Amino acid sequence: MWTGQAMTFMDSVVISLLGILVVFTCLACIAVSIVIISKVINAIIKPEAPKAAVAAAAAPAPAIDEEAYAVLVAAVTEEARLSGDGDVRVVSIKEL
Repeated sequence: MWTGQAMTFMDSVVISLLGILVVFTCLACIAVSIVIISKVINAIIKPEAPKAAVAAAAAPAPAIDEEAYAVLVAAVTEEARLSGDGDVRVVSIKEL
């Protein structure tokens, strides 16, 4: 293949396919290793976040006034490009 002759079209196709195969094989290996490492780390480290989340969820949410409610609804309808004539129904507002 590399003896000084001109590269044929089939040679270039084979080399391109081999390059693509190498790249996707490496990506698959990285994906598998990420899954394995995350399972090992999750098995070693036991999170204690659920206890803290229960305590945080028990705190009552502060009431929102009508002006803040109107501003939030206007921002959502503007961002979603809706007319605001009954297109949006706000069920609840929670601070993130």
